[in-house]
Amino acid sequence: MNRYLYTQFYRTKAYIIALLFLLIAGLMAIYTGKKFLDRNEDIISRSGAFQKESIERNTKFHKDDLGLVLYYIKFNLVNETPRLAALNIGMRDLNPSIQGVTIRNLEEQRYNADFYNPANAAVGNFDFSFVVVFLFPLVIVAFCYNLISEEEERGTWKLLSVQSGNLQKLLDHKMFIRLLAVTVVYFVLIIIASVWIKIPLDSYYIAFMVSGWLYILIWFSLCRWIVSFRKSSAQNALILLIVWVGINFIIPMSSNILIQKLYPVHESLKAVMEQREGYHNKWDEAKRPTMEKFYKAYPQYSNFTVEENDAFTWTWYYAMQHMGDLESAKSSEQYTEKMQKRNKAAIYLGYFLPNLHTQLVESHLAKSDLQNHLQYASSLKKFHEKKRLFFYPLIFSGKSAESVNWARQTIEVFKFSSSIKWIQILLPYLIFIALFIILSQYKYRKLC
Repeated sequence: MNRYLYTQFYRTKAYIIALLFLLIAGLMAIYTGKKFLDRNEDIISRSGAFQKESIERNTKFHKDDLGLVLYYIKFNLVNETPRLAALNIGMRDLNPSIQGVTIRNLEEQRYNADFYNPANAAVGNFDFSFVVVFLFPLVIVAFCYNLISEEEERGTWKLLSVQSGNLQKLLDHKMFIRLLAVTVVYFVLIIIASVWIKIPLDSYYIAFMVSGWLYILIWFSLCRWIVSFRKSSAQNALILLIVWVGINFIIPMSSNILIQKLYPVHESLKAVMEQREGYHNKWDEAKRPTMEKFYKAYPQYSNFTVEENDAFTWTWYYAMQHMGDLESAKSSEQYTEKMQKRNKAAIYLGYFLPNLHTQLVESHLAKSDLQNHLQYASSLKKFHEKKRLFFYPLIFSGKSAESVNWARQTIEVFKFSSSIKWIQILLPYLIFIALFIILSQYKYRKLC
């Protein structure tokens, strides 16, 4: 009987075509991720060359005026992109993996390229995670929706009931054959991705693989429960598709609207406006109040005095620039705080939606999630301050560009490290799988 079930499955052309469809879709997604990594690496390498060229050009033409040189030069901070990000691009295409900043005001430079909410990546990229979350369930539904109803509609159910000593075992074996076929395709794609993209087989990649496979297992356990009600094939297919649409689109979109209402984010634009107003207003204000606030923030520079009747000085100019940042600091902090709250709300919602949980887990493991973006933004702020505090004494002392060892001003890299919380990752999957198996087992007892 078991041999017959294997033969029946693999001789069905529709099933083979569906498996090939998954394989081709997965290969296309892996190719998309590979191109993303290549493009990202090319941008980073070009940025290094551009920064070096910019330094050479500006120091050549403005070598006697360090303040003017640093007005133009941008220093780049790279957000390290792991190879695993090719399988889950996440927010990496919305937020650049490298950003250059001058030592002038920071807030405007942080937001002037993107006036959008980073959490609005609704459906996502056509990457490997997209294929697993959205396409694999459709094939699983196509494989499993008629496991029982097909036999009843053909009139062979009673015959199977007589011939089979354990009908539940027979149905589970049919389910296992389908699970095995989908699992083989999944791990074939994983192996291809490992070799093609050269992803290191570390704990992050193992957690990534396990989360994707458990998500596949959830859909098989869900199908097992749905077909146990012995509805018609059309009804089973309709119910499973409604579930697929509901958890992938309706519930997440409705929840996103609710989260936006609870945590409205306008602070990025507000921070830019406050910074610009604070900066531009200083041209019409007295110099002394600006310098007093600057000395309070950085008392080590209080010996670099600026008189009210002084002509333009770089000391006053860069102090004025920083005051604009200080006046917008509260809005910037509120923006970060609200984005963190949105991220936490999405994580809590993911505990009830396996598809969202899978996306969040895999983007976190690939360091392409919102948390990585916020950590990078915080690191960029520290990077900017480090550059300012290094150059301020040289500028304020009237040093020339030749006083700086520019060879040491190279691109820096931000590395985001986070521990893998196995229980937090695996527990939601195991709960859903156990729940669906228990519910279906109860129905199977009545069925058999």
